[in-house]
Amino acid sequence: MEPNGKIDALIVGVGGFLGAGEKDVAVPFNAVQVKSKDNNKWYLVMNSTKDALKSAKGFKYDRTNMTWIPEDAAATTGTPAQRPGNR
Repeated sequence: MEPNGKIDALIVGVGGFLGAGEKDVAVPFNAVQVKSKDNNKWYLVMNSTKDALKSAKGFKYDRTNMTWIPEDAAATTGTPAQRPGNR
């Protein structure tokens, strides 16, 4: 979400099985459309392939800063582990 409140992207879980091996990717908000079918049930759809989503850059949620960051960025959550003798 942008500072002015505009939604910039949606985070979508892709890949994996039952959550194992899944990663989160950012999808541009304007790429997603709402469609209805089967007794007016609503669905979010986009024009993409599974392979394109699987190869997209992954993101993770940084709870400390309450924001999404690239999955290869250093985490800021928690405290650093203590090594024996460094207490």
